Amino acid sequence: MGFLRRLLGIKKFRYDYLGDGIAVLNKNLGFMDDPRFAEAYRWSAYYEFSGRKSAWTGIDTRWRAHICVWAAKQALSLDGDFVECGVDTAILSGAVVKYLNFQETDRQFFLFDTYEGIPEFHGMTDREKERRATLNKKGYFDSFDFVADKMKNFKNVKLVKGLLPDTLSAISDRRIAYLSVDLNNAPSEKAVIETLWKQLVPGAIVVIDDYAFKGFEPQYAVWNDFAKSKNLMVATLPTGQGLLIKAND
Repeated sequence: MGFLRRLLGIKKFRYDYLGDGIAVLNKNLGFMDDPRFAEAYRWSAYYEFSGRKSAWTGIDTRWRAHICVWAAKQALSLDGDFVECGVDTAILSGAVVKYLNFQETDRQFFLFDTYEGIPEFHGMTDREKERRATLNKKGYFDSFDFVADKMKNFKNVKLVKGLLPDTLSAISDRRIAYLSVDLNNAPSEKAVIETLWKQLVPGAIVVIDDYAFKGFEPQYAVWNDFAKSKNLMVATLPTGQGLLIKAND
């Protein structure tokens, strides 16, 4: 095999990081070794309640968590609350609140979800419906009590249960500095950003979890169209996430 590799000019790589669909060579990954981040991610990803853990615990989502922590840290310099739409067992928002010692801030963090998996919405494509059925069967359970227990020491974290965008009325008077969206379907994500955009403060960061994953093309198209309508552009990240920053009005 070694001879064949040399003959074909194929190099055998030892990746610096391999996980969550990313293979990385020759990059500084110091953020993964930062004790504060490592502890925040460990606590959130491996949190257990009543014998239940997240179905995503076995997937190394540290890079995605790093992006959310970074965005949330920047948002602390702005005037506004934090919002996550699509929570499941709160791996990402858990890492954020733990890293930031969120209970010591003067912000509110609103966590919106059905807490019962992905609902079916009018306008979903057949592929989205198929993915919904698969994910609900393999990955989701009634997670409200799970997340409530996880966030019990963060009194400024509020869980809001129900269908989006209807439940966004709970924050209609709030200014928003950080928004994370992970709803696994295009119509809901479109409705969320169209509803909340006017509440985002200038400089607010939107983290779009499913943006650049293969199989999520409807969401990719929805977010690109929305950004274009605001004369903006979504940044594509190797994590599969997208980043959108609201410009000055």
